[in-house]
Amino acid sequence: MPDNSLMVSNITQLRELVRMIAERQNTQQRVLQVSAYLFNSFGIEAGSNAQIAAALGISPGNLTYHFKKKSDLITAHMAVFERRLKAVITKLPRHSSAKQFTAAYLDLLELTLGYRFLFLGANYILRNELVPVERYQRLVAVLKRTYIGHFNQLIAEGHMQPIKRPYSVRMLVDSIWWRWLGWLNSMQIASRGKGSPDRKLLSEAVLQVFSLNQQYVDPKFFRAIQLELQDIKRQEPDPQQDLLRLLQGLRDTE
Repeated sequence: MPDNSLMVSNITQLRELVRMIAERQNTQQRVLQVSAYLFNSFGIEAGSNAQIAAALGISPGNLTYHFKKKSDLITAHMAVFERRLKAVITKLPRHSSAKQFTAAYLDLLELTLGYRFLFLGANYILRNELVPVERYQRLVAVLKRTYIGHFNQLIAEGHMQPIKRPYSVRMLVDSIWWRWLGWLNSMQIASRGKGSPDRKLLSEAVLQVFSLNQQYVDPKFFRAIQLELQDIKRQEPDPQQDLLRLLQGLRDTE
């Protein structure tokens, strides 16, 4: 049995740490936090400077002091996302057990979920030239290369069959990418204004995404991934882990 008193103590300490870091954040960091929430909840095109300023309780002029244009704000979000993506990629396991693979996918998809406005709002971002198209293309390319590398690793370890021509790992990754964007869009509609889907829904998304390459995957490995995801879905919400993820998000904007 876990020591409940220790757990409460840890959660209390975490909450205090989150509160202290949130209070220490400057206006620019708070703008990033609040604007990401608004963009994710209502769409990037709906989040005006006036709405962001009102949510923060500051004047539009104060917001403009830190981010003169919407393009400045989106560029700042891109920089934070790129930094966090690099950290997640660095932690991807070199050898994939079902448990490691599932955890790595959850981390990667959870990160893109947290910045889904950058992907669901791609047309708006590029049409209004909020970021250079070359930078956006590089970002998507990095994500796809990460998937390709991971699948090639699974093939090398015998967890997946080699994909024969005219098909390829790249084509499989493109299919997964479009499936993931579709899931993000469906979640955006279902949870509009209600925040992010929880980790249980995210585990379902991982299974949906991974099912695209089921025909290539060793049945035992695929079944092991299913069991890992089912275990995650059965778990009760963990306040301590939620606070740790919130804490990481706060630190990443520093």
